[in-house]
Amino acid sequence: MVTAADPLTALLLTERLSDLELSAQQVAFDDMVEQSQSGRFDAAIAVPPLSLLDYTEGRWHEALVGVDQGLALAVLATPRVPVRAIAGVRPAGGGLALLDSTTPPSLWTVIASIRFAMTGRHTIDSAFTAYGEQKVLGGFSPAERLVYELLACGYSNRAIAEQLFLSERTVETHVRQIFMRLGLSEDASTNRRVLAARLALDGTAQVSSNRSR
Repeated sequence: MVTAADPLTALLLTERLSDLELSAQQVAFDDMVEQSQSGRFDAAIAVPPLSLLDYTEGRWHEALVGVDQGLALAVLATPRVPVRAIAGVRPAGGGLALLDSTTPPSLWTVIASIRFAMTGRHTIDSAFTAYGEQKVLGGFSPAERLVYELLACGYSNRAIAEQLFLSERTVETHVRQIFMRLGLSEDASTNRRVLAARLALDGTAQVSSNRSR
């Protein structure tokens, strides 16, 4: 079973597995949990979105946690999204492989990781442990999401206020809340707006959870 945020990625991965005479079927994200419980599959491969905003708002964490514990689960993801948190809710016997998609593993590595996960064990790429413990972010409120999307496009607080017909003080409150949800503490050496924008757009910001809050 193969599910990806990008349907083309899922299709290509399914075809490559089939070329190796391995039975594989593309499954839509909305059907992933139900299909994992159908008894038709031994393993699931998931490729979440790169964007932290899309991962959080798309409820990918909830879906990955919902994948049947009896299936081996391989997740190809950027370390900037909190897929590592899945390991804490998959008990012994619920095999899991977390592979870094920013340095794409070979197909043989993916297959080997799935086979290892089918023994009930966990394999976690070292990239997922580089920044300490990961936390799953709470969903943004509708107002926060609108503010965040404009912030990610480079809008100033004043420009956001004008676009959304809000007071600048209200926008400042939303921006502070967004930073808090993203774990971006105030630090004179970094620009939190830039880091938040990169997280929203492609998940590439290096945010250390070891900084003091």
